[in-house]
Amino acid sequence: MTRKTATRAGLAVLLAWTATVLLAAAAADGTTGAAASAAGKPTWLVIPGFWPSGTGTEVVGSASGRGWIGFAKGDGESLSTILGSLRRVGGRLSFAKAVLPRSQQIPMMIVGSNLVYHSADPGTLGELRTAPLLANGSVGTSGAVPDDPESIPPHEYPRNYHPGIRAAVQVGDRFVWVLTGFRTTGRTDFMWACCTSAGELSDLSRFIDHNRVMDFMQLGRDTKGRLWLAWRDTYFRKSWGAVRMVELDPDTLAPRTPKTFVAPPPDSWIRPKLVCGDYCRIVVSDLGGDIFTWAPGERSATRMSLGARQNPTTLLDAAFSSGNLVVASEKFLQLHRPPWNAVEISLVRGDPRGSHARRVGSAVLAPFAATSPFQWQPPDDATFVPGGLVFFAKYYNFQKDTQTRFLAGFLPLAG
Repeated sequence: MTRKTATRAGLAVLLAWTATVLLAAAAADGTTGAAASAAGKPTWLVIPGFWPSGTGTEVVGSASGRGWIGFAKGDGESLSTILGSLRRVGGRLSFAKAVLPRSQQIPMMIVGSNLVYHSADPGTLGELRTAPLLANGSVGTSGAVPDDPESIPPHEYPRNYHPGIRAAVQVGDRFVWVLTGFRTTGRTDFMWACCTSAGELSDLSRFIDHNRVMDFMQLGRDTKGRLWLAWRDTYFRKSWGAVRMVELDPDTLAPRTPKTFVAPPPDSWIRPKLVCGDYCRIVVSDLGGDIFTWAPGERSATRMSLGARQNPTTLLDAAFSSGNLVVASEKFLQLHRPPWNAVEISLVRGDPRGSHARRVGSAVLAPFAATSPFQWQPPDDATFVPGGLVFFAKYYNFQKDTQTRFLAGFLPLAG
């Protein structure tokens, strides 16, 4: 990118950036990016060659106290998923790599402490499988998902509805899934929740708006045992839309209200995230570059973070911590000295509704000198773990695009 005058945000973080560059020099050698004694400072590792250049993130989330990320690798018979995970032990970071062979990446999700995926093994092609993600960063023995939910909707010709899982959550000792199906490629004709305590489907197809596209489908369960389904209804050929939520009975999976709850205007929301604590609510980015939060019963959304359309604040993750809402986001910075550009990751904490938000942590990522051939590949990924945020950033060599650097870091959550 070209050299430009610093924005106000860039000037405000200049001192923080200077300290960060010193930390980055250590990080570039594959060591932690900050000393263990530097309380409140972010730490990171830079791992060469881990990220397969040109591939997008297939899965990201937390399990067994670690932050996890996965990428597709290879194709055909060599198709696999390369997994990386990070945790902080004392003042040190521990990064681990694992490979899940013969795995189909779409869809792939973390449910509880398990990775859920489809098998690409010729003997079990397309089978829905699960594997535990372990605290040491390895993947346990995989097995078929009991009572495969994708086998319950009709499959026989001519009524093949092409069912596929879209979201899942653990309820007691069972998984609850949301599946969609279609008669015609390119649209959603059916939606089910599975499985009830009796092992059956609950038909939710009446909530489908055939004039829009359903995406960002998520399931969540609050501490009171209430089960919520959320999704975004996206305008055709657009990247924004309106968020909807419906409460489901945990046993019968039947809707507890005849209509969905619809988030108040604006309906220009981009990256909705369902977050559950004592209750479930939505955290979301919007077209104006801000971050909002909303829950059913609230007349308006609460703004938690300010951005701009030209320089938006992008939502990374959200969670409840000690009953309060914490949001992680990132913003691109333009500086008036090398390396000219950087990315700032911020943690903001509000009350349970997101009000009275204040910054409780930040990190400015500039791990390479301005003359380095390595360039940032947005977007970054992040997930909350006990004690803070694990974040991942990708960099590629524009002179040799198969050469990559992968940054895995930890940002402590201050009190």
